[in-house]
Amino acid sequence: MNFLRRAIKNVIRVPSKSILLGITFFVIGNLVIVGLGLTSASQNAKILTRKQMRAVVSYEVDFDRYYADGDSIESEEERNEFYENYPKIDLEQNAKMIADERVKAVDAFYDRITYAPDLEYIKNPYSNSEGIAYTIDADGNQVEYQMPSFKIQANIFPMQIALYEGTYEIVEGRYYTQEDLDNENRVCLITDELADLNNLRIGDTIKLCDYSQTDLDSFAKAGLDVSNMDLELEIIGIYHNNKELDPNDTNTQYMQAYDVPANTILMPSTAYNRYNYDASIVSNTYYNQIYGTGIIENPDYESFTRVNSAVYLLDDPLHVDEFIKDYEGELGDYQILNANNDEFNRMARPLDSISMFANLILLIVGVAAVIIITLIVALTLKTRTYEMGVLLSMGVSKIKVIMQLFVELLIVAILGFSLSIVSGSLIAGKVGDVVLDYQVETENEYASDDSNVIYYGGVERYFTEVTQEQILSQYNVTISPLIIAEIYILGLGVVFISIVIPAMMIMRFNPKQILLNTN
Repeated sequence: MNFLRRAIKNVIRVPSKSILLGITFFVIGNLVIVGLGLTSASQNAKILTRKQMRAVVSYEVDFDRYYADGDSIESEEERNEFYENYPKIDLEQNAKMIADERVKAVDAFYDRITYAPDLEYIKNPYSNSEGIAYTIDADGNQVEYQMPSFKIQANIFPMQIALYEGTYEIVEGRYYTQEDLDNENRVCLITDELADLNNLRIGDTIKLCDYSQTDLDSFAKAGLDVSNMDLELEIIGIYHNNKELDPNDTNTQYMQAYDVPANTILMPSTAYNRYNYDASIVSNTYYNQIYGTGIIENPDYESFTRVNSAVYLLDDPLHVDEFIKDYEGELGDYQILNANNDEFNRMARPLDSISMFANLILLIVGVAAVIIITLIVALTLKTRTYEMGVLLSMGVSKIKVIMQLFVELLIVAILGFSLSIVSGSLIAGKVGDVVLDYQVETENEYASDDSNVIYYGGVERYFTEVTQEQILSQYNVTISPLIIAEIYILGLGVVFISIVIPAMMIMRFNPKQILLNTN
């Protein structure tokens, strides 16, 4: 280990060279700290904000692009043909993503308003509406009828997001299972308020109907069998809906009874699909009798199993981007996975600009550091050729001579970087604030109208609304132990690369050649 002692003595013996190198490493260290500090602060701000967001991804149809492509078709015949192939989400692809272990709950349900003549409903306390509406019958007469009072939520997955997150809480019984879905079991859950009002309990049955009594009377009058128009469901669970109407919302006073959260009934989508299909056959037959046979074609059952969108709740907000990356390559035409990333990225653009600026600093500093240190070492090495020759002639291996040079440079680098940590920490914080203010000001000055994001299928209600102020409030430049470790690792790399050229110069000659050249 004599080369270590020689390295330490040489650092002390030639203070001018050591000070020059130390200042160089000190300046490099400050710039590196600023770059790493800004990059780390930007990334942490985005991560912290993302952690506060709901971990949801929606699988939906990009109607914006679909209609834009359709409108660009010049031929009316081709355009009509294009619009006949209406895009929809792929149920097989949906099932594949549902099976992902990161998915904890899925909302892919039908929201349908319905009647339940035998049930009392919870009234909207902020509205005087009696739910009366008017329609025109086949004879042109105005007919009064009662609006539906209940809402069905029929999901394709045995766990809803509202249930997983606690908005819905089961107080008795159970939620429906995959077996219930597979077997099209006609089961349901009702709210505790609805159960108390109607004196219902687990095991009781309720009857729902998607058609008004006026419609049923018309169907029966036309000689149609309306026995399948009732949807009889067994109550397997009673839940509490923590969602409440907002008395401060001006729309609340206009909401019908089916908008009251306590009037929401949960059931498997497969059972509802089958009921809806059977009831539609009766309805279509009736209207064909009135308006002419063939006016309305009976649909196939598969058309009742389609959903416009599916929303997946993941186990961790930080898994959202990874989930999208894993599946977006498998999607069909006009199918997209939406996590509101466009809006999030727009809000985070100042942070991305800072990261790009900081990474550019690190690249320039890294390249410049290697060049400068290499030149300094190479120039100083010329004054030490005699020393190198003597050491080699004494039997010291070339590797140990190179290691001596490496250790000398490393000692000075450690001292320079250590001093830069204190000053660099202060500089990084001030530079970070200045750069952030500049980027925000620039972003606002050149902001475009791309903030108007349009959603389809009502999925926007699942996304956490994020403002730029919330994201930027997480921006805080601090020098963590990890950044300090990165500085020393970078310094080690610079020293290693910078010693390569001098090492090559030493390895080329034998001791006799080196000593002759010095003479």
